[in-house]
Formats: sequence, C-alpha cells, structure tokens
Amino acid sequence: MSLRTSRASVAGGPPSWRQRQSRPVPTVALVGLDNWMSEVMSTAFAECAVKTVEINDDFARLVAREKFEGCALPLNDRAPSILKAIRSSPSNSRMIVYGVGSEDLDVRPFASYGINAVLDLFLDRTAALRTARSTCALLLQELRRYVRIPLVTDVSVETAEKQLRGSSREISGGGMSVHVAAMVIEQSKVRLTFTLPGTPLIRILAAVCWKQDSQIGFQFEDLDASREIVKNWIEWFCAFNR
Repeated sequence: MSLRTSRASVAGGPPSWRQRQSRPVPTVALVGLDNWMSEVMSTAFAECAVKTVEINDDFARLVAREKFEGCALPLNDRAPSILKAIRSSPSNSRMIVYGVGSEDLDVRPFASYGINAVLDLFLDRTAALRTARSTCALLLQELRRYVRIPLVTDVSVETAEKQLRGSSREISGGGMSVHVAAMVIEQSKVRLTFTLPGTPLIRILAAVCWKQDSQIGFQFEDLDASREIVKNWIEWFCAFNR
C-alpha cells in the first residue's frame, strides 16, 4: 500500500490556524492525482492546517481500516467503486469528498455518493485554495460555525412551463444554491427534485431568493414535509465523532 505524506505539511500553515488547533490534525487523502494536482492541493490544505497524504494504490480497501477526514480523487471510471467504499465505511461515511473533473463533467453518475466539491481538471492554485478554505470548517469539525454543507448533486428545477437540470453547490436546512446553465426562470415558485446520499428522492417546493451569474439561490417552503428530510440528513452529516 503506497501512502506518502505530501510535501506541504501542516507546519506551513498560518500561526492563527495552528494556535486554534485543539483536535488531531485532519487528513485529506489525495487519491490517484498527478504530481501537479497533488502539489497544488497539498499547498492549499496546508493553508488551513490540514494534512494531506498521497495514495496511489487501492484506497477502497484502505478506508475499511483507516480514518480520513477528506478525499480528493479524479471523477473517472474508477471513482464509483472508491466512492461506494467511502460511503459504506462506518468510520468514513461522512468524509468530505473533492472530485476532480473536466469543466463540462456530467455529475449525475456520481450524485448518489454526495460529492462535496468539484474542481476543474486543469487545477489552478487560486481555485484549490478557495475550495480548501470553503470546506476547512467541516474538516476541522467546527460545525457549529458552519451552517451550509457544500454538496454537488443533480437537481431538477420544475416551473409551470418547463423543467431545467442543474447541480447543487451548497445546501442547508432552509434552502440550496444551484448552478443552472440556462438562467431563464421567470417564476419565483418552483419544485426542486434531488437526492441526498442515503435518502429517497426528495421533491420540495422552493422560492427563488437570489441569482448571481449561473447560480440561483432557493429557499425551501417552510411547510413542505420534505424539508424535514433535508434537515435530518444535515444533522446526520454533521454528526462527526467528537
């Protein structure tokens, strides 16, 4: 089994992060990434006082024995077996998963595994650092400060006239943000259909609350019973061993 600590270590993180660190240092596995991607990712996570290890062998077998707080892997034909092993592992099922793929990647084949963030195949340092910072609270288990969960899953947006497909970016108990290529939604009320890992298909009424570039923010209808499913899933996801 090949497991190597990345060149960028947690000691390179800013002093403010190191002083706050009271738990064991979280570890993100860099699985099957090339040298450039591994170097960029390890440097980005070091800024948040998160350790990385490079793994080039059978990670699906490794997660049955060892615990990791995160994993970054290419979204290719090998990914489903690894993701299935992660989500079925008692100690790693809530792991933060970073997928690496092309800009036009179809996320639907991976939606059931709960990918938390997708990075472009041609990774740059700024994007990697932005992603690491946006998820560091989860990795460091500072969940009381973190009210939104990053999640990339397939979403159907249905209005009275049409149905659009998009992919989520973040979800909370009150709503979600969705990337939609065709930003043509005139109505304020829509029905969203999506799945969360381990849940049945969710259909929930929502209202458009903001639009920015290709993203739309939706607020769930307060009285919709499906909102309770979302809230329960978020509580489960945030129930890290403390």
